[in-house]
Amino acid sequence: MNIEIRKVTQDNIRACAKLEVSEDQKPFVARNLATIAWAYVDQKFTPYAICKDDTVVGLAAVEYISDNEDYDRHWVPRFMIGEQFQGSGYGKIAMEKIIEMITTQHPNCQRVRLSVVPENEGAITFYKKIGFVETNEKIEDENVMDYFVKYVQYEIE
Repeated sequence: MNIEIRKVTQDNIRACAKLEVSEDQKPFVARNLATIAWAYVDQKFTPYAICKDDTVVGLAAVEYISDNEDYDRHWVPRFMIGEQFQGSGYGKIAMEKIIEMITTQHPNCQRVRLSVVPENEGAITFYKKIGFVETNEKIEDENVMDYFVKYVQYEIE
């Protein structure tokens, strides 16, 4: 399956903006235009079109916060697959490719983090299947989940 992660550009922004999730998912997911607009004011925040061949099937955003602690620098603050494309395996492949993109760009990446609305059980289950684990952290009333890329060994004295 040919899934690609491409920066949002003038060529694909309209297709990104048109994508929506189902009505029952809307309380949990930011609108795509809000995600794209956020990147305009925050240089650490980069939106990406999730494409199957030349069709935009989803939208994600990656955030690199260099001032944070090592474990807390790499975030996927937005991730969605359009309602008509859900259930086809695109989301799993796209998230795996996003993690690969982050770790290729940042070889010292320890973990990739995201947050999810606690009531969004479908998303929590989805992220767990990919390998994310729940933490005890909260950010803006959302549960933080981590995908461990590298296991850091600490010496015990």
